[in-house]
Amino acid sequence: MSTTTRQIPPPSGDREPLKTNIFAFVQNSQSALAPLFPYVDEGAIVPCAATFRGAPGRRFGRFQHFNTVDEVLLVFGAEGALRQASGLVRVGPKLHMVTAPFEDPEREESVRVVAITQRQLIGKPHREEYRFVCDKCDRRLFVYEVDATPPQRGKQRETLGDYAPFITIAETYEAARRFNADPEARHCKHCGHDNPPFPIESWAWNTHIDQSAIAKIGHDSLTAATAAAARGREA
Repeated sequence: MSTTTRQIPPPSGDREPLKTNIFAFVQNSQSALAPLFPYVDEGAIVPCAATFRGAPGRRFGRFQHFNTVDEVLLVFGAEGALRQASGLVRVGPKLHMVTAPFEDPEREESVRVVAITQRQLIGKPHREEYRFVCDKCDRRLFVYEVDATPPQRGKQRETLGDYAPFITIAETYEAARRFNADPEARHCKHCGHDNPPFPIESWAWNTHIDQSAIAKIGHDSLTAATAAAARGREA
């Protein structure tokens, strides 16, 4: 028998170990999808909190999402959610329908707190698609394709800059915005149904984008002030 000793190499130092309580995280999160940690380069494990709540008159819509990598779903808490009891773990298909899976989306007690986790590819292209479908006949109306290939390991800041929004959130928002702006795209050529605009407000992707911009501007301002203070001390 082989007696080869296997050892786990020490941390490289480019990703500080982090942890969070998902319920404390969503307490301050304002977007239906938000990354729990800032690491998205090659090989990174990227968990995102997906949170929904029903409300009178609320509409979530639906769309198809294709992802090159697997998405592992862990339900931390669910009330009034279809087939998604707390503690459920499953791996979703590469192409899947995205919506708020509530029995009654207008019920305020309908709540879902889920972690959706993907592992970033290493040295391979990563592609995603967002496909909007007809509410009446389910035929495809609009497709938006994205190159989501992650930055090389250790090159995230150099490639994306500081506090860049998570690409899936930013590009899903862009896809929905373009879909809503094009009445022809929302008109189904198969059954003739004129689909309403997608309810972006129920997902708040733009909030994540706006907050990312605020964080970047604030960080850049602090960096500039620090550099100016250092120059003053040297003068």
